[in-house]
Amino acid sequence: LASLYDDLYHCDLLIIDDLGTELTTSFTSSQLFSCMNERHLRKKSTLISTNLSPEEILSTYTERCASRIISNYTMLKLSGSDIRLKKKLGGF
Repeated sequence: LASLYDDLYHCDLLIIDDLGTELTTSFTSSQLFSCMNERHLRKKSTLISTNLSPEEILSTYTERCASRIISNYTMLKLSGSDIRLKKKLGGF
C-alpha cells in the first residue's frame, strides 16, 4: 500500500479519468483531497477529466476537495462527438 501512495505522489504526471463516475463517499473524497494536495505541494502535474460542471463538483465533493479542484486547476471545455458512439455505430 505504501508503494501505491509513493507512486501516486511521485509520478511525473497523474491522470484522473472520468472524475465523478466513482462511488463518492467521505473516504474517497478525503483520499482524492490528500492526493491532489500532496501532488500540489510536490509540484507534480495532474490532469483530471470529468463531465461534471463546477457546480456539480461542489455538490459532489467536500468543500475542501472541490475548492482544490476549482482553484488549483485550469479548466478547459473540450467538445466534439463521442468517439465510443461513433465506433459502435461504425462511423469511425
